[in-house]
Order: sequence, then C-alpha cells, then structure tokens
Amino acid sequence: MTPVPGASPAKRPQGLLNRLRRLVMLEHGTPHRPRRRPPALVFGLEDKVPAGALIALSGQHAMLALTFLIYPLVAASQVGLSQPETNAVLTACTLCIGIATMLQCARSRVGSGYLIVHVPSPGALPLAIQALTLGGVGLMAAMTLLVGVSQLFIARIVRPLRVLLPPEVCGVAVTTLGISLAEPALRRALGLDRGSSVVDDNALIVSLVTVALIVGIAIFTPRRIKIFAVLIGASSGWALAAWLGIEQPGGAALLASAPLVALPSLHLPAFEIAPSLLPLAALSVMLNIVDVLSITVSLEKMNDAEWRRADMRAASRAVTTSGIGNVLNGLVSGFQSGLSSSAVGLAFATGATARIIGFVAGALIFATAFFPKAIVALTLIPAPVVGGILIYTTAYLLVAGMELILSRRLSERRVFLVGLSILAALSVALLPIKGQFPGWIQPLVSTPMSVGAFCAIVLNLIFRIGISQESGFTAGLGTDPYPTMRDFLERQGDLWGARRDVIAAAIPVGAQALELLLENSIATGEVEVRARFDETHLDVFLLYDGAVLEPPKSRPSPEALLGDDAEVAAFCAYMIQKLSDHVTFGQSGGRARIALRFDH
Repeated sequence: MTPVPGASPAKRPQGLLNRLRRLVMLEHGTPHRPRRRPPALVFGLEDKVPAGALIALSGQHAMLALTFLIYPLVAASQVGLSQPETNAVLTACTLCIGIATMLQCARSRVGSGYLIVHVPSPGALPLAIQALTLGGVGLMAAMTLLVGVSQLFIARIVRPLRVLLPPEVCGVAVTTLGISLAEPALRRALGLDRGSSVVDDNALIVSLVTVALIVGIAIFTPRRIKIFAVLIGASSGWALAAWLGIEQPGGAALLASAPLVALPSLHLPAFEIAPSLLPLAALSVMLNIVDVLSITVSLEKMNDAEWRRADMRAASRAVTTSGIGNVLNGLVSGFQSGLSSSAVGLAFATGATARIIGFVAGALIFATAFFPKAIVALTLIPAPVVGGILIYTTAYLLVAGMELILSRRLSERRVFLVGLSILAALSVALLPIKGQFPGWIQPLVSTPMSVGAFCAIVLNLIFRIGISQESGFTAGLGTDPYPTMRDFLERQGDLWGARRDVIAAAIPVGAQALELLLENSIATGEVEVRARFDETHLDVFLLYDGAVLEPPKSRPSPEALLGDDAEVAAFCAYMIQKLSDHVTFGQSGGRARIALRFDH
C-alpha cells in the first residue's frame, strides 16, 4: 500500500510497514560494495607471505614457467639451429621473461599489479619457425621486436576496445584456452607426445599420481600444506618417472654440454622485416590482447569475491608490459613471450595470488639465465609430469570460463555467440583441418583458443547490429511500478547482455523512483522511463512534468514516512540517492528528470 494524501498516520500503518521493508531491502541490496576477499584465498594480492612459503611458491611458478622453454627449443630444433645459437636464444628469452614478470607484478605505472608470469609463447611457434627459416635468428628477433612495438601502441587503446571484448567474449577465450591446453596435456599424460598411437602405461601412472596428489592436497589438506600442492605433486611425479625409467631422449647429453655458469649470449636483431610475415605478426598481437584480457579477468575474479567487470586499466598496463617484454626479447634475439595461463591454474591450486610471489618468481627466472645447465635441466621435466600439471590447469580454466560467460544475462544472440564460437574451437581440436588453410592464416586456426576467440569477437560485432542502446516506455497512474520496471529492465538486460547483478540492483531502485513520482502527486501526468546501456554503465531516466525533486542533504528521520506527501517524497528521494551508484535530479528538454546510474 502507498500512503494516501492527507490520511492520518493511524490509518496507514500497513503502508508504512511495507515501505520500510522495501527501503531496508534496498539499502542492504545496494551494488556499491568494496572489494571482498574470497574466503578460499590463503595469500591475497597485497598480503605479506612468510619467507619459507614465499620461496616455495615463487619456486613453483619459476619452475613451471621455465618448462615453457621447450617451445623455443622446438623451434630451434625444427630449423636446425646450432647448439650455441639455441643456448643463446634460451638464455636471452629467460632473461627477458624474468624482467617482464617482475615489471608485471610490481606496483608501478606499467604492469597489471597481479600475479602474472611471462613465458615463451606457444602461439609464437609458427612465426618463429618461418622467421628462422627465412632469415635465421636475426629475422626472428626483428619480428619479435615488431610485435613488441605493436603491443605498446595497442596498449593505448585497450580501454576503448572494451565494447568489443565483453565478459562473454573473454569467457569464451578462457574456456577455449582450457580446450587448447587439453590436447597437449592429455598427449603428455598418456605418453602420446612423441607420435605414438599407443598409450604408455608408465606415463599414465605418473600423470595420474601427479594430478591425484595436486588435487588431493588442494582439497583435503590444511592451508599451510595446500600452498605446496603443485611442488609436491610435480616432485613426486618426477621421482616416480625416474624410477620407471621415463626420461627425455638425448637429455643427458644435452645437459652435459651446457655450462654450469655463464653470462647470457645476447645478439642484436637483423633490423629487417619480411613482408610475408606481417600477417602472422598482426595475428600474434591480436591474440595477445585476448590472452591478456582472459588472464587478467581470471586473476581479478580470484582476488575479488564481488567481481563485476574487467579492470581495463590493469589490462592496458598488462599489454604494455607484454610489449616491453617482447621489445627486450627482440633486442637480444630472444623468443616471443606471452602470459602464462598455467600460472593462473597454479595460483588457484595454491590459493596464493600475492603479487610478491610473482615478483620473486621473476627474480628467480632472471637469475636462472646465468645458469644454462639449470635451464636445460628444467626443460627435461618428464612429459607425463607436465601433462599432469596441465590437466589441473585445464580443469580450472574450463570452469572459470563458463562462470565468466554465465555472469551475463544471455539473450538468443549471446547464446549463439558462445555456442558457435566454442563449436568452432572444438572443430580445430577434433578435426585435422589446419593444413587446409593458407599459410598466412594458419596461426589463427592453430589452436582452439585462437579460433574461439576470433569467432567470438567477430560474432559479437555482427550480433550487435539491430540492438538499440536506448529504449523506454510510458507509465500512467494505473501502472504497477515494480512488475513494470522489472519486465522492462529484464527484457532489455537480455538484449544488451548486461550483468545479472546490475539488472537485479536497478529493478527495485527504478521501481521505487517510479512509485515515488506516480503515487505522491509529484508527476502531474505520465512518466516516461528510458534506459541506456554502454558496457560501462546502465542509466535509467525518469522524465515527467512536475517539480524537480530536491533530496535532503542529511538522512531524514523515519518518522517522515508518517508525514505528508512532501516528507515521504523527501525520504524516498534520499534513499534512492544512496542506493544508486550515481543519481541526479534536474531537468531535460523542459521536463523534470531523475537520472539513475548503475556501474557495470
């Protein structure tokens, strides 16, 4: 019920009770909340980590990152680089990813400020192999330098790109990143990574023990043990592999030939560009942006139980640091680097996302560049052990991506965007179609993640056609405010793909404002309700003929609800002002207006 003008307080107790209940519900349901620490975190973003745990956690991240040196090793062996050239590329790359990781985790004007670890990028293999084939290490370094400079430029415009990369697109990227890791993870876990079609029982046992230990420790042990889950699982798996006789072919000779301590051998790039490689370089830059967004969003969600939207400033800084890392790699003839999704899985497994962990891991990686024998040793971790770690990472990424997708209201357009993109990603994973495409486009179809992310971006652009960013309706005196506002905002929320919690927060506040105008003699006629959405805000406007509301500067006494219409209106206007992220009372086009804003 709503207070009747002129009625005495004794004749409207039920209306008072209903209004008080609604206002209490709104006040406690406001979406404007500070960051809340997830209860599962052992060490949060800004936490201090005890020295023993810090060394163990940082060592795990550094060890996992250095295993990705297998990718420049594969590129070098593919084109027949000499051992000195191969060692020079490996040490230069190690040096640069260590520096980039420290920049990424430090609190500065560059870097995301999250626990992000840089690794040699698997997606850079096609570009690196072709560059090495055409012009050797010098041309590969020049193309890496070009990619880095391009990333520095793109970092300036990442924030405006937000409209092209909403959460469902990033969610598809995270999910398909998990799908991309599934194939190499299972091949290593089953002993199929060397071209064999027969499952290696010993490899399967090692990988199952590794995964079982990581998962078991992560789930069933106290927090002080949980942070060592990956280290214990990997060490136990490595010991079991050694006992079963599983080792990298030629590993002993490779390890023996590497010096224990040596200064990194650095070489300048060729400073010449092969035009035929430019499409590959452009694709590398585009995929890096999607990769950065998916990883930063995953880490934001891990650090904030009330996560609502991507921090595009952090993403822009992450792209900047990625560009700096590749500029350095190019200048010293290293291998193109990117962000490690495996590090995200490791952070989830240990419940530790403190930035200091990443900074120390970067320092350890940097120091490893001066110990070539250690670099080679880490590339010799048994494949089934790496497969077990990647299986855990894959499981996390699949679920994290689906959670990100479902954070939005899914209209028919977004259902097909997600479904078709993931189907396209699966087609690459399940069918041998990569070789049927021209060479310049093959990096785009080389992994499920690249295909899925590209399809999601394109479909997002296509499906935005025909969606008006503003819509509205007119409400008269007989309108029931709550169901009318609810139906309108839910329908538009589906079309716009707005976040569920933002629509849920806007409905009662908008309904309260509409009821205030219609039932307290403030609007002299119909009220026009308009809503507008732009990926960063949801705005709800109420236009009417009548006096402009002026909410009190201090909270009125609850007894105001027993007063006349003016006192009730002042109390409601004050509450509406407190329950929106931003509200203004003014005029527009000769009519009074209430403008409600909800951050998205």
